Formats: sequence, C-alpha cells, structure tokens
Amino acid sequence: MIGDTYFHLRTQLDAELAKLGVVLRDLGEDGESIAIVDNLAASLKEPFVFVVVGEVNVGKSTFLNALFGQDFSRTGVMPTTGKILFFKHGPEHLVTPITATLDEVQVPAEFLRDFHIVDTPGTNSIENEHQEITERFVPVSDLVIFVFSAMNPWGASAWQFLDKVHKHWMRNVIFVIQQSDLRSPEEMKVIIDYMGQLIRQRYGRDFPIFPVSAKKAYLARSSGVDRKRLMQESGFHGLEDHISILVGQSTTRLNKLSSAIRIAKQLLAHLNERISATARHAQLAAALVQELQTEREMQVDRTLKKVLPALDATERDYYESSLRVAGLADDALTTKQAFTKADPEEAAPTSGNKAQSLDHRLFQYLQQRSGDRWRHMGIIMEEDYLQYERFIHAQGRGSFFPADDKLPTESDTEIRRLFSTHIDSTIRRFVLGLKLDEAIEPGLLVARRRARWVPWLALPAVLGIAGGWFFEGPLGAVIAAAGGLLLLGVAFLITHAALNTARRTLIERLESSAKPLREMLIEQVRLDVETLFSRFLPILGPAQVNAAAREQQMRVQTERLRLMSEAMDVVERELATEKFSMLQ
Repeated sequence: MIGDTYFHLRTQLDAELAKLGVVLRDLGEDGESIAIVDNLAASLKEPFVFVVVGEVNVGKSTFLNALFGQDFSRTGVMPTTGKILFFKHGPEHLVTPITATLDEVQVPAEFLRDFHIVDTPGTNSIENEHQEITERFVPVSDLVIFVFSAMNPWGASAWQFLDKVHKHWMRNVIFVIQQSDLRSPEEMKVIIDYMGQLIRQRYGRDFPIFPVSAKKAYLARSSGVDRKRLMQESGFHGLEDHISILVGQSTTRLNKLSSAIRIAKQLLAHLNERISATARHAQLAAALVQELQTEREMQVDRTLKKVLPALDATERDYYESSLRVAGLADDALTTKQAFTKADPEEAAPTSGNKAQSLDHRLFQYLQQRSGDRWRHMGIIMEEDYLQYERFIHAQGRGSFFPADDKLPTESDTEIRRLFSTHIDSTIRRFVLGLKLDEAIEPGLLVARRRARWVPWLALPAVLGIAGGWFFEGPLGAVIAAAGGLLLLGVAFLITHAALNTARRTLIERLESSAKPLREMLIEQVRLDVETLFSRFLPILGPAQVNAAAREQQMRVQTERLRLMSEAMDVVERELATEKFSMLQ
C-alpha cells in the first residue's frame, strides 16, 4: 500500500494521542490541554492531495482505480460533466457543486480517508479551468500527476498546463505514460528518452517518468488470475514505490509528526509532574493515616498501662474487704449461732434482706475503698481521649478536617460517667456471683442439726448420773457425770467442726476469687478503652482506604504514562530513522 511506513508511524502516534486524551480526561485536566491533543490528532489525519492532470481519453480514471485498487470513479459514480472533481471520503455517494467549474464528490472508499483526489475531465477541454487548478489545488497538493497516453504523449494542452505551474511547485510533479502495454518496449524507451530530453529543454530539470499499464494493474488487484505477472508487467511497482517515498518523506508531514510528538511529550512531562506530586501527596496521606492509626493503638496501650496501679490497688482492697467479710462470717458461724433457732429469712439469705448478705457487704466495702479510684481513672481516660482528639485534628488539618479546623478544647464528661458505671456494674456482677451466703449456709445448717442432738444427749447423761448414784454411790455418779460430759463434748466438737468447714469454704472462695476479679476488671477496662478510641475509626478507616486507593490509582497512571512515553520514544526513533534516510 502507498505510504505504508508513514501511515504506520501516523497510526502509532494517533493511538498514543488517543490514550493521552483519555488520561487527560480521566485526570480532569483543563480543557485547553485536551483541545490541544484533539487538534493534534485531527491535524495528523489531514489527507494527502493528489492532482491528476491529463487530456481526455488518456485513461486517468483507469489509472486512479488501479493505483488505489478500487473502482471509485466508475460510471454512474463520477459525474460526466466537464467539471473539476474533488474526491473525498463520505458515508455515501454524494455530488455537491462547489463552483460552476468544481464539484465535490463524496465516495465511501477507505483510501479517500487518507488521499483526496483532484481529477480533471481533460486539459484539452477545460482551458478556462487551468487557472483554478493551478491557483487553488496545485499549491496545496502533495503530488501532481501528469498522465499521458503512450499512443500520443505529445498533446499540447497537457504541456501548456504544465507551463502554468509555478516552478516552486514543480518538485511535486511526476509523469505517467499510460497504456504502455499498447507500445513495444523499444517504442516506450524512445518515448521516455525523448520526453526526458524535452523536459530538460523546457524546464531545465528532470521529472520522474513512469510507463504503466493501468489496465493490467487493475486486473492484478481486482481479479484472482495471475496477479503477480500482471502487476509486474503493469510497471506500477516503481510508480508506487516513488509515491510511497514522496508520502513517507514529505517534510511538511514528517515535521508535523515531529511537532505532535514534541507537544505530546511536553504534555506527558506535565502530567508526570502532576501525577508525581499527587502520588507524593497520596503517599504522605497514607503515611499520615498509618501514623495516626499507630498512635491510636499506642494511646490505647498507654491508657491501659495507667490502669494497672488501679487494678493492683483494687486487688488489695478486695483482699482487705474479704477479711472484713470473713470476720462477719465468723460472727455468723459461732457455736452460739449453731444453738440459736434459725430464722426463716436467715435460712434463705438470697431471698431475704439483701443489704445484710455477705455479698452485698463485700460489694459495699469494696466500693467504699475503690470507688473514688475508678472515678479518677475515668477522668484520666477522658483526658487521654481529649489529648488524642487534639492530636488527630492537628495532624489531619487540611486532610481529614478543614484547613481552618479548631482544636477541641472541652472533654466529654460522659466518658467518665460511663466508665465508672461499667466498673461498678462489673464489680457488682462479680461479687454477687460469688454467693457467699450460699457458701456458708450448708455448713451452718449441718452445725445446727448436730446442735439439736445436745438436749437429747443431756437426758441420758442425767439418767446415767442418777443410776450411778443409785448403784455405786457418789463415785458412780461422778463417773456417769464424766461420761455424760464427754458425750456432750463430742457433740460440741462435731458441731464446731461443721462450722469450721463452712468458714474454710468461705475463705477459700474469697481467696480464689481475687484473680478472676482482676481478670474481669482488665477485660472490662480493655473493652471500654478500645471502644472509646474506636470512635476515631470512622475517620481513619475511610481515610486509610481512600489514601491507599489514591496511591494505587497514581501508580496505575504513572505506569500508563511510562508506557505512553516509551511508545512515543519508539515513534520518535522511527521518525528520526525515516528523516535520516531522506538525507542519504
């Protein structure tokens, strides 16, 4: 195809400009930059203009059909009037009069996207239009093709037309001798030699001359019979190579490609700077969010460490309160209580007067000793929260918060209230869960049942003393009395043993409960602290996600620009190679 190298470069560059336009739009660049890229892409697609001149019946239409491999000027498509015809691409066949001597013809032929053809109905029939062609089309043409018939290459009108072409534009002129297959090779050699001599005499320069058979070339491209031989005999290879060189080495077009590459690379450099700055900002934002997240976790740890002394002190308070409760239990577990008739309400302490139960007494003692301490810890938590809140507002000003954001000055008193309530509730649940009254109740009931034996044991002792007196006298009474006392002592010892067992059960439960209480308090404190500082997660979480997404987006855009820059470099090197070949 004509100009393959040039069109390959142009297609590559056009694709990269399209990608650049997409990136500019994706990044919300200003309309001016987008317009520049769109205009560059549009300017690259400016078609080449070929002006075809020749007398009537020299085979211009056949030549054009053969040159582009498509019958775009067939009868019924090309008007038969004696006008200049300007062929361009269109979605359908359409003829539009431009002037009295010029018609624009739109044809749905693909090659017309890249080549506009100016065809004349014959130099020997449009003498009055010579001036319009030379003034309007030749100066803007990329190539002027003079078509002569091999049967009569000396038509005066074609040479007269060439005389009207300004010398400045003659560099774009080539001669095509059509219907060369109607002459012998010897005759064609004579014609070409004489024509070259005549050109040098009249214009003082040489023009490329190509003898061709458009008929054979068209058959080679439109039929499937012996294409290679027909194309070789047509002489079109040399003509097409020459035209391809003219197209590919057009200084104006190549400079336009170079200019487009240069401007595109400038825009890429600007985009790279902007994206690099945005990427750095995204990295800083991600680092800031990570710093704030880390600081939040560290603040949680620092606040939890401040609670450790309070836990130690509460553990000591619990031990001392347990001693007091144990003392109260000793009063309840005396031998006297075992011989006291049980009160129905005391027999079921869990359903009686709660204020007097051991559990409630223990809670009251512990609350009295540690209540102020935990309220003070609530104040510390409140201060730590305010401190971190001020820190995050100061660090995130302009990022997560407005640039004129004011630092918080007042703490949330609800924090200390909730914390104290949670601690009190935790201690209450734990202490009431010990069920101390239920722990000593079995032993006390056993002691009372055994104490009931004593009155019954007293009767046998009295009878024994009376019998001993009766049978043995005073000595027998003393021995019986000693035996009765021994029996009563054993009963008292059994009762006391049951009370001691209840006492040991209570003490063991109190001693073993100190560690679970500490663990329960630690868990509650940890939950409160983490819940408190998790209030910042709705700010930090989305900010972290957004910063990471922005950072990833900038990495993707940077990679896109890198690939586009490399592609531009490839096109630039190929273009430089093409320009270098022009100088050889």
